[in-house]
Amino acid sequence: MAHNTTEFNSKLLEYFNEMLSVENAAIDRIQTRIEECPIQEGKQRLKQHLDETIGQQNRLREIITKYGGNYTDSKAHLSTPKPPATELMKKTIKDTVKSVTADTDNPLPEEMELIRTKEDAILEHAEIIGYKMVMQLAERAGAQEVIPALKQSLQEEQSMADWIMDNTPAILDQLWPKIQSAGTISK
Repeated sequence: MAHNTTEFNSKLLEYFNEMLSVENAAIDRIQTRIEECPIQEGKQRLKQHLDETIGQQNRLREIITKYGGNYTDSKAHLSTPKPPATELMKKTIKDTVKSVTADTDNPLPEEMELIRTKEDAILEHAEIIGYKMVMQLAERAGAQEVIPALKQSLQEEQSMADWIMDNTPAILDQLWPKIQSAGTISK
């Protein structure tokens, strides 16, 4: 029975490190988002979430160390939705021709912000699922003492996801006039 417990704890450490690799990658993404975001309220919320994410990293490192593991510095690949490859190729060819002729159809910063906001929401929900899963695994392993730290991280991720959902209409209201005036999206 001890062998199974040891194997399960080893597996649990892998899951904790997986979540840590997600948070490690999230730090880079959030820092980039803070620089890119044209909306002041968005920048402020992203800065708050950066601080929360650093706290999440620290909590995971403490948990991993407590269970005798070595925490990872690796960064997960954060998957985001991409248009079909054929559309990307068509757009690349079209953009190349337009750039040569000094006519451009590249996305406006406002359009990019809408895309990034959608990606942010997807990634936050992926983290929520990740924390829920690792909490269930910790419960099954009898590691009740780590649940409060994981629950705090889950609540922070949920708060950020809720903020994105609640503020998407206001973000769109701020960005849409510029997108519309550029004529990149038909009325």
